[in-house]
Amino acid sequence: MSELPAPARDRWQPLRLGLVDLFYYDREEFAFRDGRLLLRGNNGTGKSKVLALTLPFLLDGELSAYRVEPDADPNKRMEWNLLLGGEHPNDERLGYAWLEFGRKYADGIAFCTIGCGMKAVKGRGIPGHWFFITDQRIGEELALIDATGVALTADRLQDAIGPRGAVHRPARHYPRPIGQRPFGAWRPGSRPPDRRPVQ
Repeated sequence: MSELPAPARDRWQPLRLGLVDLFYYDREEFAFRDGRLLLRGNNGTGKSKVLALTLPFLLDGELSAYRVEPDADPNKRMEWNLLLGGEHPNDERLGYAWLEFGRKYADGIAFCTIGCGMKAVKGRGIPGHWFFITDQRIGEELALIDATGVALTADRLQDAIGPRGAVHRPARHYPRPIGQRPFGAWRPGSRPPDRRPVQ
């Protein structure tokens, strides 16, 4: 893996986002440059889908089609992004969307990764989904898949995160910590982040 991006400002800025077993993506990661992201490709290659499954979804936790579908198609509920409208070879699928932020301090840097895990089952929609917040970095300190390439369940994710963050179940408990502390991130053993709004 190439060197991970580092924050260059003293305020939170997006560094990376990624998808695991969502839509037609197995494992994809996209890096921001100076807080900006450029996606290029032909029509229909999934550029809008990448953003729809990460922003603003991971900030407000709203799974409704009108919020996560670029065309607001009510028939494309969130489970469609996992089972592909019945085109996926399996009757159930578990996937993740995640977004990483970083900021500089006078004496170092801090990171925050937020994300959502979802499980879709044919005929049952999404029987379970969960959000997580951690100061770990995907691909460096935290993996969302195991050694066999299978996405982690919520319980296994909680074990992997340990004291470095939290998995929010039920999902309705997720927005509160986002608002209470900027993205829930701080460096273990350091002062908590200030309460200024994220700019």
